[in-house]
Amino acid sequence: MAFITGLLSVSQPTGVWESIIKAFEAGVGSYILAIVLITLIIKIIWAPFETINKKINKKNMRIQATLQPELEKIKARYGADRNLLNQKTQELYKKHNYSMMGSCLFMLVFLALNLTIFFTLFAGINSMADYKISQQYDYLKYNYANVLNLTDIVYEANNDDNELNDIEGYFENYNDLKFEVIDGQIIAKLSSGEEIVRTEYKTDFLYTSDQNQTDENGNIITDETTGEPLKIVISSDQAIYNLVTKFVSPQPKLNENGEQIKDENGNVVYEERYVGGQTILDVTVKQAVDEFSSKFIVEQYENSPESSNFLWIENYWIADSPFKNSIFTYDQFVSEIGSNNVSEYEKTIYDSFMVSLNDQVGRVNGYFILAILSVAVSMLAIWIGNITTRKKGEPKAKAPGSKVMMIVMPLIMGIFAIFYNSVFAIYMVTSQVIGVALTPLENLIINKWDAHQEKKEEEKRKSVVEYRRK
Repeated sequence: MAFITGLLSVSQPTGVWESIIKAFEAGVGSYILAIVLITLIIKIIWAPFETINKKINKKNMRIQATLQPELEKIKARYGADRNLLNQKTQELYKKHNYSMMGSCLFMLVFLALNLTIFFTLFAGINSMADYKISQQYDYLKYNYANVLNLTDIVYEANNDDNELNDIEGYFENYNDLKFEVIDGQIIAKLSSGEEIVRTEYKTDFLYTSDQNQTDENGNIITDETTGEPLKIVISSDQAIYNLVTKFVSPQPKLNENGEQIKDENGNVVYEERYVGGQTILDVTVKQAVDEFSSKFIVEQYENSPESSNFLWIENYWIADSPFKNSIFTYDQFVSEIGSNNVSEYEKTIYDSFMVSLNDQVGRVNGYFILAILSVAVSMLAIWIGNITTRKKGEPKAKAPGSKVMMIVMPLIMGIFAIFYNSVFAIYMVTSQVIGVALTPLENLIINKWDAHQEKKEEEKRKSVVEYRRK
């Protein structure tokens, strides 16, 4: 099926991460697998820097543990004088050739780069989520609009002799009517396979009307080149809105004050284009349209090329949360993609078929499973990092911030997983799992590195002792 290019509510993202994700998705055929592979590559490339950072951190903790008794004595003796306390502390560090700033510099750069990757990827996946949510909605909207357009052709041909427009066959069998899109055409068939009517499948409903454009004074606006009156151009959304308000969603007439007009019996008077209340073969037009269009939209939703379900998650571009529905209300939809990406006609169009779709197939989008995994794996990664930082038998350095980090970092991961899309939560879980898996290898390298440095230092000490003996 030709897709609606150029008419999507949200433009296709073109950022660095978005381009990388799309390239991987094109190669493997799955956004989730693409994210997993990208995460794996990032972690492998980043592993040497991670190893160096752990090596520096381990060295710092070892020095801190060694100096801890002397630091405690200095604190007890000079704690009342902060300036003198800092001076004595720096003298102790200088005596042992330890520079706090020098040892932390790489770690600060490492942290800054880590955060840069985290937040730029987060922004990229968020923009992809907005685009995919919009893309799925527009896919359904244009399928729905084409059903209405085909219905309009049949309805307007009511008094024609054109055999291709079989209004009786169309409305008489409304509960047995099925739609197919083949070779650029939308076809209405019975379940038996009998074709009732077909027409071109539109990917753009924009057209030029017969009405002239006028200025604020009511004067006709003409083309400066030809002198011909300029015609009013009906946008694609406005044309779809006209179809919706003709067959499905009646719009009340309003007076000059914006109030609904009512007849002598107090009934709301609707715009004249609404024909949904008319009866054809003992069924109202609206009843028939609601019946066959809702079945078609459910079918398109369940077989959509834009399908984004994964395991227990119906839509992975939304948070894995029982407080998120797989199908949005209109206000939630606007909140997700931004009010600047919807037209003035969108609410009427959206509610005309998405409410029914939600009633039939909508469900909660998850159960906080990714949030729980994010917290659990993050805590596991920190715990493993802590217990493997020092060798057995070494004194344990006091790290006042370690317990806080054990709580804060997993909590941050959980918040991101709860409030943002599931794709990013999958990235966080995957990243932490790969990090835990790489820890034994990183520790092996660090231990070998330490052993090599200790051997060199021991050889250096021996050579100094031998030289002094001579």
